[in-house]
Amino acid sequence: MMKNRIMWLLWLIGMAGATVVTGSWLMAAVLLLSALLLLLSAAVTSLGGRKTEIKLSVPRAAERNENFRGRMTLKNQSAWPVFGGRGEILWENLFTGEHGEIPIAFSLGSREKRTIEFEACSGWCGCIKVTFSDWRCSDFFHVFYVKRKAVAEGATVIMPEKQNRDFSFLTREGFDMESFRYSGNRPGDDPGETYDIREYQPGDSIRQIHWKLSGKLDDIMIREKSFPVDDTVLILAEAFQTERDSKRAETVAEVLSAVLRDFMEKKIPCQVGIYDRSTGKFRQEKVRKEEDHEHVLYGFLRYGSDEKTPVTVQEYLKNPGAQNFANYIYITGDPEDKEAELLKQKGEVTVIGCGVSSGDNKGEQITWKYGSQNPEDSQKQNTENSCQISCWKLR
Repeated sequence: MMKNRIMWLLWLIGMAGATVVTGSWLMAAVLLLSALLLLLSAAVTSLGGRKTEIKLSVPRAAERNENFRGRMTLKNQSAWPVFGGRGEILWENLFTGEHGEIPIAFSLGSREKRTIEFEACSGWCGCIKVTFSDWRCSDFFHVFYVKRKAVAEGATVIMPEKQNRDFSFLTREGFDMESFRYSGNRPGDDPGETYDIREYQPGDSIRQIHWKLSGKLDDIMIREKSFPVDDTVLILAEAFQTERDSKRAETVAEVLSAVLRDFMEKKIPCQVGIYDRSTGKFRQEKVRKEEDHEHVLYGFLRYGSDEKTPVTVQEYLKNPGAQNFANYIYITGDPEDKEAELLKQKGEVTVIGCGVSSGDNKGEQITWKYGSQNPEDSQKQNTENSCQISCWKLR
């Protein structure tokens, strides 16, 4: 654009000089016409692009290391044309920090609608946010331009590669139906099992009264329900990292996926807690089958990976009615993460730190392998594409 401005400036100076030197009316007319063209072009530029509707659409999910295609739909709702629209489609992996930009150039006639296709590719799993905001509308000669605003965005999720790992060290004490620690030995809210029979205390619900026994004993007796098996294990995963590291971030997602898959294969009931930033609420979901696994993992990557501080544990504890679990598994990729300490009063806590040393805590250590960023080098396994994870229990 600067080059065009210099050329037009030299042209006007040349025409003005020729008019003065020759005194020709023809030269004067050319000079005047050139000036009028520039003024008209500036006026059209100031009016163009004001009523341009822009939308972005991307697939719901994409594959790692493969291009995904998106579309940008533009509609000029004004009678004034857009001669030189320019901008960048920005994309960022909210989970790992990977980002890039795609230059876009377009023109729109009066009331015209058109679609521009684009491609992007990420080497890591996570949520890819695609945005198109500030763009420039220039004149036909690319001398003047004005900035325009647009609010267009979309998101696609790249799921982690499937990992099958044995997490027996997490379940040595048992989370199954026969485990005395996690079913009949704890009070809870399972209507199918009774933990204890006791006398009525102020605050007890009427629905807990054991009417038949109360009639026999001539006193109000309460049926205390057992701790439900569904409430045995709560798995929490935190996407936040003080210093973002793509390897650790992807390992968090892969470990979460592998733990859920291991629990499903062993038929161990569990729930997963996820903070949904789109609604600002903490969600708990049961994981029993593959559809549950995919849904939870998608939600974690899509809605839980753009926070500025750790939020998962705090949002869980913020709810005064949050149910207690016998065992908590906390997965994090931040070496400075101390959020699991807040869970110690709730139940037994096992921490899985991806790229984190267990320090003085005794626990398991695993070298976690993940796929190479280069699809042509996917068979290469070395320290560059591995991450050390440590598992330990908080005392």
